[in-house]
Amino acid sequence: MDVDLKEPKRRRSAGGVVIGDGGTIALVRSHRGKGWTFPKGHIDGDETDEEAALREIKEECGIHDLEFVDDLGTYERYRIGKEGTDDDFSEFKEIHLFLFAAPAHSALIPSMEIEEAKWIPFREVAEVLTHPKEKVWFASVFTRVREAIQRD
Repeated sequence: MDVDLKEPKRRRSAGGVVIGDGGTIALVRSHRGKGWTFPKGHIDGDETDEEAALREIKEECGIHDLEFVDDLGTYERYRIGKEGTDDDFSEFKEIHLFLFAAPAHSALIPSMEIEEAKWIPFREVAEVLTHPKEKVWFASVFTRVREAIQRD
């Protein structure tokens, strides 16, 4: 029996770890109920990764005038499926995240496909993130984010 196993589409995404007042971090939850994550999305056309990250954060959280702090690198994972588990058939993502600081007293205003956005205390972010690969990635940059918060 021949089985047609096609490779999942590879997509690039960009977004950010956004620092708010008191060392809080912006997290978002989509209408599709796939859990808490950093604001991010697909890179459009000839956008740079940083341009896409800034656009996605503005679209999902309503925050603009962000200050660039650091390039936090990339991690890879499958798209999250309808059940909240990995969809290893349709899409494999390379996700590039940057560290930004929001202007003082920035309000999070969820829009587009985002149901809720909230500021989470830095030390609680790892507990709130839903996807295991995102938790592992955040652990790898935890010290860099903490140092940026402490510099303020």
